[in-house]
Amino acid sequence: MNGSRVAEILQQLVRIPSVNPAFPGGTGEAELGRYVEEFLHRLHLPAERQLVAEGRFNVLGTLPGRSRRKLLLEAHMDTVQTVGMTIPPFDGTIQEGKLYGRGACDTKASLAAMLATIEVLALAGIRPEVTIELAAVVDEETTYIGVSALAERIRANAAEYIGAVVGEPTGLDIISAHKGCCRFYVDVNGVACHSSNPAQGVNAIDQTSKVLSFLSELHERRYPKSAHPLTGPPTVCVTGIQGGIAPNTVPGHCRITVDRRTVPGEEPFGVYEEMKRDLEQLADAEGLELTLSEPFVIDYAMETNQNEPIVRYLLTATQTYEPQASIQGAPYCSDASKLVRAAVPSVVFGPGHISEAHTQDEWVELSQVEQAACALRDLILSVK
Repeated sequence: MNGSRVAEILQQLVRIPSVNPAFPGGTGEAELGRYVEEFLHRLHLPAERQLVAEGRFNVLGTLPGRSRRKLLLEAHMDTVQTVGMTIPPFDGTIQEGKLYGRGACDTKASLAAMLATIEVLALAGIRPEVTIELAAVVDEETTYIGVSALAERIRANAAEYIGAVVGEPTGLDIISAHKGCCRFYVDVNGVACHSSNPAQGVNAIDQTSKVLSFLSELHERRYPKSAHPLTGPPTVCVTGIQGGIAPNTVPGHCRITVDRRTVPGEEPFGVYEEMKRDLEQLADAEGLELTLSEPFVIDYAMETNQNEPIVRYLLTATQTYEPQASIQGAPYCSDASKLVRAAVPSVVFGPGHISEAHTQDEWVELSQVEQAACALRDLILSVK
C-alpha cells in the first residue's frame, strides 16, 4: 500500500465538491460519482449507476472473487455545507501530515481507503476468496435515500453477504452498535394579547417551559436507566424553538423541535408513540394545549453481534496497524442501520475522528487513512 497514492486519491476526492443539495451551496454528488465510476473503469472493473433521485445516483462496483459470497464496502459521497469554513474547502491542502478540506474526514477519507484497497488488489491481479462490492452512495447527511435504495436492492440476496464495512470517521475503532433518532415538532398554543396586560392572554412560551422541564426530567432521570452497554442511554434534546410575533404581543404559539436518540432494542415509532402519550398526559395535568407533528426524520439504531465474522476479521486486521483499536458503540446514526435491517451484518469503520467532521477546518491524518486502507486490504485477504 503506497501512502502517497492513498493521499493522492483522497486529495482528488476532496477537490470535487459534493455538498448535499439540501444544504446551502449544494452541488450534489454527480461529479464525484463520475470520478468513482471512471476510477473503477480504469481498473477494468464493472461499475454501474443506481439512480436514486433526479440527477443523483449511487455508484456500485465489483472486484470479483472466487465464490458467490460477498463483502460490501460502503461510503457516502455527500458532505455538509462549507459556510463558515476558515480554509479553502476544496483545495485538499496537505500540511504536516494532515489533509484539509470539506469531506476530508467525513467521509472521503474512508472512500479513499476503500478505492486504494481495490486498486492495489486489482493491479496485483488478486482474486479474493469473496467478491468485493463497493457502494459509493448519496444523501447520508440528510435522509439516507442512497443507502435505503441500496438496502432494497440487496435485501433479497442478503444471505450472500458475510457483512458490510460502512465508512465513517471512527479513529479506526470498530463500531458494532450505534443510536437511531426520532425527530418531531411540539406545538404549544396559548392566547395572544397586548403585552401591556399579559394577564388577558395565555403566554405560549411560558406554557412551553413546562414541556421543556418535562423533557429535561426524562433525559436526566428516566432514560439513564435504559442505558445500552455500548451506546449509552437514550437521550432527548430540544434543538429549536420558535415563538412570538412582535415585542409588544404576548405569544399565542410556540414550536419546539425535539431530537430523541434511540438505543438498540428501541423502535423509533414506538418511542414516538410513548412520548406522545406522556406529553398528552402532561397537557391534561397542566392545562396545556399542545399537538405533536408526525416524525419528520426517523432513523434506526443498529447492533451487530460481536461474534459475527465481519467484526472479528476487521478487528484482527486493524490491530496490526492500530493495536489500541477496539469494538465500540457510537451516539450518532449511520448508513449501517439500513443495511442491518436488510439482514447484512454491518460495522462502521474508518480513519479520522467524529470531532473533526463538519468543522470549520476539517482535516484528517493521512497516516490513519493509509492504515485504514491496509486494514481493509488485510480484511479482504483474510476472509475465508
